[in-house]
Amino acid sequence: MLTGENKQQLVSKIDGVILQAISNSRDVAQVLNLAEHFGKFHWLNTTDRWAFPELERHVFQMVEPIIGDLVVPSERTRTLHVLSEGYDIGGHTPLCVNLIKEQKRRKEDVVLAITRQATKKIIDEVSDASIPVIHPKGVGIEKLKSLCNIFLSSKSIVLHIHPDDIMAALAAMIAERNGIHCHFVNHADLHFSYGPSSCSSILEITWASWITSQKYRFPKSQSFLGIPSSTFNLEDLKKTGDTSIPSYPYFISVGGVQKYQLQQSNKFVDFVEHLCGTKNQNMVLVGPSDRTPFAHMTEQAQKNLLLLGIQDRTQTLKLMAASQAYIDSFPEGGGTSVINAMKMRLPVFGAKSKVGMYGDDYVSENTNDLKNAIDLFLECGMPPSTLTERAKFVDEHFSIGACTDRLERTIAGESVQIPYQFDTDSIDLTYYQKRWLEHEKIYIPPFIKINSPNSQ
Repeated sequence: MLTGENKQQLVSKIDGVILQAISNSRDVAQVLNLAEHFGKFHWLNTTDRWAFPELERHVFQMVEPIIGDLVVPSERTRTLHVLSEGYDIGGHTPLCVNLIKEQKRRKEDVVLAITRQATKKIIDEVSDASIPVIHPKGVGIEKLKSLCNIFLSSKSIVLHIHPDDIMAALAAMIAERNGIHCHFVNHADLHFSYGPSSCSSILEITWASWITSQKYRFPKSQSFLGIPSSTFNLEDLKKTGDTSIPSYPYFISVGGVQKYQLQQSNKFVDFVEHLCGTKNQNMVLVGPSDRTPFAHMTEQAQKNLLLLGIQDRTQTLKLMAASQAYIDSFPEGGGTSVINAMKMRLPVFGAKSKVGMYGDDYVSENTNDLKNAIDLFLECGMPPSTLTERAKFVDEHFSIGACTDRLERTIAGESVQIPYQFDTDSIDLTYYQKRWLEHEKIYIPPFIKINSPNSQ
């Protein structure tokens, strides 16, 4: 079986093959392509390689002479936000978009650069806020030169990039060498990523991201950003008359399919059986749409489970506002939706390894404890004062305004500390790496050929 040590050995072999190919190549375009594949390989596979600044420097030394002399304008006023890809779903894109819109509202000179692609909806949302959206031109080294010129025309740079975006990481190195400070948003906090060690600061989102950066990412400086809540009026979200919102009491969970790991683990399905079958409660699941993983549940459980698939952000917030409690995705927990649930004064439950996010203290460490917590909630409810206290803390420390304040303090040179305490000894930094080794699923770059029926 391709698990455990066998899987680790395969990872080491593929890692070595790609690095050897990069070392042997004198073709810059090929090296850039290989480096991107290397980053994607470690990111998607949740390996134990967190960063590789030596590789970034190797590629940089190859491209720097080819890039040649670049002009740094003397008058630079804009803050440049850099996004690899923009999506209509998930929490990473709205984190970037909401920050840049808030800075624009504050009369800041802001620009968004997209290194790869974004949906029309995202581009329209940013453009409608009178924020310029720019794209680097060309491919390969031409694209890198274009990106460098975009970076060098900025006063400061905030990176919201994909972990495999070697182009943006290299442009950041150029910018830093020319005295322009880059700030890396560590949204892939538990995965490999290019860029953090080259930037003036790493903007952290949880205690775990802070600790992993200290241990693995060679930071020059760290500052807390946090995961901002969405901006909404709860009473407006709760207005009745929308027939797409279930009229019966229900629990809700929101997350990408990968967070539930339905093909690799039965943990979430077993919990749904308990909630919807044994306890006869209704549950709405936003994200997954395939009922196949739930096909072996009892008829009662299947009847009480509603899969809605991907919903837009406004509809997701309406569905959450009408629910009686929020279940965080697991085995891999969520981010923005948990913060939003607490802002809505919803009871929050879950079963995951703690990452030191605000709200982690309110979820269980395993599914048995989660089931007991749900049983207690169904019997006794949740004190309104507790829910109000959480919502107040979110409003004070995780509003888009509070997160933008921390961003701007960081850009000004300050290291902002995390505004809440957490037992860091309870955080297992290698939890997701160990869980990944337990199943056979693995992403293998398309140019790597191995004799394994489980590769994809």
